[in-house]
Order: sequence, then structure tokens, then C-alpha cells
Amino acid sequence: MKFSYFDKFWKVFTHNVNTALERKVRATFHLFFDWMVIIAKIFGLVLIVVLIRNINFEMRKDAYSIQTFHVPKHLEESGLNGLVLAQKIMDEVAAIKADVGDIKNDSVKFDAALKPEMDLSVMGVGFSTKTILYYAKQLLGKKDRTVSGELTNLAQDMTLTLRFSDANKIEVHNYTDSLTVDKRVDRLLKEAAEKVLRWSDPYILAVYYYHHSRFDEALDCARAILKERPKEAAWAYLAWGSILVRQQNINGGLEKYEKAVTLDSKLEPALSNLGMTYFHIGEYEKATKVLERLLTFAKVETIRSRTISALAQCYVELKKFAKAEKAFEQVIKEFPKDIYNYGYYGNFKIKFKRDTAGALDLYRQGREQAPESAEGFLFLAGSLFYENRQDSALKMLYKVLEYDPNNVYALSQIVRTEFGKKNFEESLKMARKSINVFSKNKQETQEAKYYLQLMYNSAAVSHYSQLRYDSAVYYAKYSIAVDTNTAYPYTSLAESYAFMGQKEKFYLNVRKAVSKGFKYTPETVNQEPYIHFINDTRFRKAANYKLLKN
Repeated sequence: MKFSYFDKFWKVFTHNVNTALERKVRATFHLFFDWMVIIAKIFGLVLIVVLIRNINFEMRKDAYSIQTFHVPKHLEESGLNGLVLAQKIMDEVAAIKADVGDIKNDSVKFDAALKPEMDLSVMGVGFSTKTILYYAKQLLGKKDRTVSGELTNLAQDMTLTLRFSDANKIEVHNYTDSLTVDKRVDRLLKEAAEKVLRWSDPYILAVYYYHHSRFDEALDCARAILKERPKEAAWAYLAWGSILVRQQNINGGLEKYEKAVTLDSKLEPALSNLGMTYFHIGEYEKATKVLERLLTFAKVETIRSRTISALAQCYVELKKFAKAEKAFEQVIKEFPKDIYNYGYYGNFKIKFKRDTAGALDLYRQGREQAPESAEGFLFLAGSLFYENRQDSALKMLYKVLEYDPNNVYALSQIVRTEFGKKNFEESLKMARKSINVFSKNKQETQEAKYYLQLMYNSAAVSHYSQLRYDSAVYYAKYSIAVDTNTAYPYTSLAESYAFMGQKEKFYLNVRKAVSKGFKYTPETVNQEPYIHFINDTRFRKAANYKLLKN
């Protein structure tokens, strides 16, 4: 009989209750118990579904769970317990990945094993979701992938050891006992995170090293991929090509990019880098061919936006103006937040369409989209310069520095603008700041050299404009040293010597400037200090300049 235990209970406690009332109460309780059974069944079904889902997820998950680390007692008492150390390792790995960005899906993922779980203890017997999942995975033949470890501190040797359940251990040492314990641990964690990624996903680590100009280490990661992960060889050649291009070995870089594309014809970053490299060296036909192919399947937004924009500019260079305009319209429609495309399209309208009103409208549209960031204010400055609103543009450039104090584009433009306004001291101040930024970055790119040389030269010109000729000579020589094949710094040095009355050195550097490609024009020689040498035959010979007939 249904609910027999309930019937026995009911007979004991209802022997004095009249029959009608008994039937009514009995029916009510039966209904209550029926609903309780239904609710229990629903709850049990939901629990089973959740467990099945979690088991399925755990079976498919390929992440390593980071376990609580073992640490010495004195470090644990100071707050650096095993849980904190494990979390710090994950934070360091995550920081490197954040620096790299979403270029490539992780080959190996890490997950925290230290998270809340559902406690299903019954009658004092430990019973949890983790326990169920563990035994379910064991029954189904799925092994746990874990990372465990310990931190030891013996004399001067502080060692962090990581043990992977299916790989060899990783050890990191720090012998610098002059540092505080916290700083020694931080160094260990950073190096350990790099070693974890060197083993788990060397491409991500290669990009990280590339971003920080650690090219030898980045190249070592690329070689490791070729040796240890032949299926990911395309990514190795992509990294290798990027390093070579950054080191100005353009042909070598193009060769590696081509190799990457041969191995994986739809590797978007490789095709993008190949096309953009051809674009930057002026091989517009080759760039167009690669970029058009990429555009047929590109899905990554940053790559797609850059591809359409570069294609538009390639079409301009190839004088395919109808295609160029169509591409500009497409990139602005698809990516209205990419503000620099408004500037590129505006310049195209001015130069090739003679449509000044259309260009102004594009600049205004771009200003409406410009975010409150260094990039946004830099665009605002550029568009305001075009409208000849110099003071407003200068304010925007100083706004850029509020968000990015070391923004070299803003600094260099401020230097030139302040010099044009004859604010020589402010121009000199910003030139020195730019020089300091470039010196610290130590980037060997052609662009970095261009701006560094320009800032040294600007400092030289600002000094002799204030009659400080010795300092002008000093900065002009530094400008020449950046790239001895560039002509204009020799003219600055020549002008400084002219103001100092050192004619022989003046003639010498005029000749050097001309030999490097500088051309003296009537506009040039009619300015200080050349106007005083216009009838000097030695100057005219050195400058290869002939007087124009009246």
C-alpha cells in the first residue's frame, strides 16, 4: 500500500479524531507528501543532469589544474601560503598572455583547482562534486592533468619547483639573497611563468619576447616549435619572420612568411604580415594579391580592418581610384570605430578627388568617433591641423601626453609646432624628453631611428636659435651618428659652425650634406645663415649652387 509507514503513523495519532475530519486532514497530508515526492524527483533529476554535464565537461577539458603548492612554514606564516603561491603563478601566466593578446588559441590551458564546489555530505560521509567527478573520470579512463609544486628556501638558494602530471618538472632558482623575500619570490614567479609557457605554448612566449625586444629568446622559441611541435610549424615561421622584419632583414622575413603561408594557407596573421610587409616596402602589386586573398576569408576584426584599409591605399598607389574609394567606404562601414580610416579617406579625397568639403566631413565624422584616449586625441590633433586650427591641435597633442606621457608621435609633433611658434625652450624640452624615451626603448626599427635623429636635429636647431652654438653642435653630431647617410643633420651642423664663424667646418659640412643628397634652393640660401654666403664662391661650389639670373 502507498505510504504504509504514513498509515501506521496516522492510526496512532488520530484514534480520537472524528471520521469526516480525519478524511479531510488525511487527504491534505497525502497531497502534501505527493508534492514532496515530485519535488524530490525533480531535484534528483536536475542533480543528475548537472553531474552528467560536469562529467562531460571534465572529460572534454584539456586544461591543467594548478594545485595548492607546498611552502616553508615561515613563508606560510608571513601570508605566502600554498594557495596564494598557486594563484600568483596563474596570474603571471595570464599577464604574459594578456600582453600577447588573442593571436592564437592556447595549445595548453591552465585552470584553478582551487574553487568552490557543491558539498553533498550525507550522514557524516564526505560526498562532493569533486569526489564524484574524480571517480567518474577514473571509471571512464580520463586521467587528471595537474600542476603541483613547492617553494624551498635553503641558505642562499630559493627554488620553485613545478611538477606536471604528464611531463618533467620545471625548476627555477634565485640566489640573490640581497633582495627581500617578496622580490625574490616575484622573480621566481616571472621566470617560472615563462618556463611554463616555453613548455606549454612557445609561440605565445615568442610573441611576448618579441614585444619586449628579446629577439634571441623569441627566435629560440620559434626553433623549439619546429623541433618539438612540427604540426605548429606555420606559427614558428610566422614568429621567425616577424623577428627578421623587426631587425630590418626584410627579405628574410618575407621568406619566412611565405613558408608559413605555404604550410597553412589560411593562417590570417601570416598572410596579414606578408601583405603588410610588401605594402611597406612599396611592392603594391604583390601586397594587393596577398591582401585580396586574405580578405576572402578573414574573420579576425583587427586583421580584416587593417587588410581593407591597406588594400585601399594599395589601390591608390596603383592609381585604381574607383577600387580605392570602394575599399575606403567598405572599411568605414564595417569598422566605424577605426578612426584613422577617416583620415586616410579624407587625404584621398583632397589629393585625388579635389573634394575638400568631403574631406572635412570625414574628419568631423572621425572626431565624433574618437575615444578619450591617446589614439583618439592624436587623431583630433591631426584633423585640426588640417583645418589650420593650430592652437587647438596643440592642445590635443598635450592631451595625448596626459594619457600616454611617452607617446613619441605627439612629442615629435609638439617639438615641431612649438618651434614654428618660436617657443624654442618648450620645443627643446620636448625634444629632450623624446630622446630619452627612444634611448630607453632601444628599438632598432627604421621608424625609431628616424624619430630619434629628428629629435636630436630639432634640439640642435632650437639651441642655435637661442644663440647656444656649442650645444647646437653637440646635438647635431648626435643626430648624424644615428644615421650618417641622412643629409639634413649635416646642414644643421654646418649652420651652427656658420653662426660660430668657423667657415672651414661650415664648407665641409655643406659638401657632406650635398653628397648625401641635400639640394640647396633659392629659398634655402635666402635664409640665415646662408644669405651671408650667397656671393661666396667657396660656398656655392660646396653647395653645388648656381646663382639665378635676374
